[in-house]
Amino acid sequence: MEEEFWEYSKKIYAQSHESFLWLQDKRALDVNLLLFCYWLGKNGKRLSMEEINRCCENVKLLRQQFIVPLRSSRRFLKNMDLPTDYEKLKKAILDVELEGERIEQRILVASLPNILVGDEVAEGEYILIMHYNISKYLKHEKVSFDKAIKSTLNKIALSLFPNLSQKVFNQSFCETV
Repeated sequence: MEEEFWEYSKKIYAQSHESFLWLQDKRALDVNLLLFCYWLGKNGKRLSMEEINRCCENVKLLRQQFIVPLRSSRRFLKNMDLPTDYEKLKKAILDVELEGERIEQRILVASLPNILVGDEVAEGEYILIMHYNISKYLKHEKVSFDKAIKSTLNKIALSLFPNLSQKVFNQSFCETV
């Protein structure tokens, strides 16, 4: 299950990395938790507030004490005019940061032992469940579902479901707010 989540994450992150980075940098959201919301929605699993709270709590220290400081260090070096031999250091930090992200995903999967016990859903309903899960996460983080977030989530949804009908698309946000 962890490997399936990791592979799914790499795929959708690659499709919408700019949107995910915007949510991370401008709204301080955890990309792995967003990816988890999408992955669970793809599998028909709606998260409860209790499950979101547990997931967030279980990864909190790893994020605060390890992943975020590494990201800050990597970005610091990225913006410095350093000799070429520092490229190895930047790459090493990125590799360790990615391993931290992968560990965070393992923790998320372990946080919900019956993770894939979701309902059977029609293909068009996946986005509804994904946005439902994300709305729970936004609520946990006390981040308002504003126009900028909606626009960013729209971009991600369209990359996942390019043929999504406007009706389902609009409905997915109505049901989450």
